[in-house]
Amino acid sequence: MKDEIEIRNYLKYKNHQVQDRYLTNESLFKLDFSKNLKPIGKSVNKLPIYFLKLGNGPIKILVWSQMHGNETTSTRALLDLITFLNIYGSNYLKKISLHVIPILNPDGALNYTRTNFNGIDLNRDALVLSQPESILLNEMYHSINPHFCFNLHDQRSIYSVSNSKKSSVLSFLSPSVDEIKSDTDSRIKSMKIISSIEKKLNNLIEGHISRFKDDYNANCVGDTFQSLGTPTILFESGQYGLDYSRENTRNYMCIALITAIKSIASENYDLNDYNSYYSIPPNEELFFDILLRNIKIPKNNTFERVDIGVYFNESLDKKTKKITFSPVISKIGNLKLMTGHKEIDFSNNHIIHEITNENLVEFIKNV
Repeated sequence: MKDEIEIRNYLKYKNHQVQDRYLTNESLFKLDFSKNLKPIGKSVNKLPIYFLKLGNGPIKILVWSQMHGNETTSTRALLDLITFLNIYGSNYLKKISLHVIPILNPDGALNYTRTNFNGIDLNRDALVLSQPESILLNEMYHSINPHFCFNLHDQRSIYSVSNSKKSSVLSFLSPSVDEIKSDTDSRIKSMKIISSIEKKLNNLIEGHISRFKDDYNANCVGDTFQSLGTPTILFESGQYGLDYSRENTRNYMCIALITAIKSIASENYDLNDYNSYYSIPPNEELFFDILLRNIKIPKNNTFERVDIGVYFNESLDKKTKKITFSPVISKIGNLKLMTGHKEIDFSNNHIIHEITNENLVEFIKNV
């Protein structure tokens, strides 16, 4: 395992020019391969949507990222994958051709929003096709007629691996094709590829890989392409400890993408039992960003001890172009089944605290 080139040489093919959570069209032109980016359409607000093709192999893979503009970790991993293939992937590029839309939602990327300029979630627009970005992706799908699709996302820091105390660093999904979640040929192929990824990555981040919820939604792009018979995989980059830059997650997601490419190019994925996909633990929502345990708060002229769960709201500082994380109280009560990426236990603290969203930042700084 340690000798595999994608693990051993990550820092050699990582794109060090992009290391922030804020990633826009402008970020793409810091990269060595930017000259190969071609505009293929425009967003609602007339920003270009770029496309890149690598390889000339007969197996066609369509990849898109940042259809949610504020989900950038998987995009950074995708940019690393492209560099990896340009340096080390000549044999793979004889077998596959990679068709890449690195930022499908450039308006959302610029404003650091999930939705596009019209406030529409592009991953709920697969049926209506009301937005130019959705129409473009649909046209590219039918023009390329890919053998596989990779749908790249980030997931929130709330997710655990089942009911464990481990965060979901990476999660994957073979989207459903109907309400009863039928195991069609395309879905089974996706499951087998995900099984290949899980085997590799579990050696690196054991217990931190999960399976994303597979409820069918015909408005979602992955469900739509899967139902059209194209094996489609949802890749989700999650939270690993206190690394809110998600640079560690980026590394693991890049290895996941490389593993998927290698398994498709070699067709080794077909050796997997697709039922192993169902052995991957599901996502659960059992994490807070900060969990204050056993904190003493006032109540009716006395006090009680409670747990306080805190989430971070992410927003763009338009002056610095940096992402800020603002703590907000989410739940108060007995949260013993929950876990925090950071936990502070007040069991031995007998001070009565009055905590509000207004004083939360200062309180956290002082504990």
